[in-house]
Amino acid sequence: MPYIPDIDIRDFIVLDDIMEEYGLGPNGAMILASDLMVNYLDDLKDEIDEYNPEWIFVDTAGQLELFAFRETGPLIASSLGFGSIQRAVTFLFDSNFVLRPNGFISTLLLAASVQFRFKNIPQINVLSKSDILSDDQLDMIVNWSQDFQALEDSTNEREAGLIRELSMLISEVFVQMGSTAELIPCTVREEEGESMLFGYLQRIFDSDESKFY
Repeated sequence: MPYIPDIDIRDFIVLDDIMEEYGLGPNGAMILASDLMVNYLDDLKDEIDEYNPEWIFVDTAGQLELFAFRETGPLIASSLGFGSIQRAVTFLFDSNFVLRPNGFISTLLLAASVQFRFKNIPQINVLSKSDILSDDQLDMIVNWSQDFQALEDSTNEREAGLIRELSMLISEVFVQMGSTAELIPCTVREEEGESMLFGYLQRIFDSDESKFY
């Protein structure tokens, strides 16, 4: 969904300038740009303070290696805001990719990795673009997120060969864990998902006591 941010890190860091100054290609420049963001934390915080908002949504790079898996990612997430500002991380599950058990388990592993990286910040898992799914598909995916035994059973039925064996082993890990952050279906086409996401954020900030948040 296209949008114009109120505050944009690109006002401080320009990718083309980094490529020229450091002699890097696009990929190397994006990685360096992620690290350079820490130099502008005070500027970002001052701009945020000028708006004096009740809520702040920070849209980070979708590539995990550019934010979540860089040392600067958790540092930036923990540093934005003043005083006892409450924070949460949102991880997006791609609706098309998680239709099969293997895709769901792969995404679940990534979500768990991000949750581990941002270990001091609560995490919410969101099923994005849920409007492209049928009701049966949506129920199936949400059920997998709530009942890992059902996920293991589906893996046993629908996967084959080495993929099946690896998926079964990984799904067993989540069965032993018992739970992760809940999966919230959400789409920009319907207000219900946004209201549910807002409700989960309120619960986390005000009274949530789950050991997985």
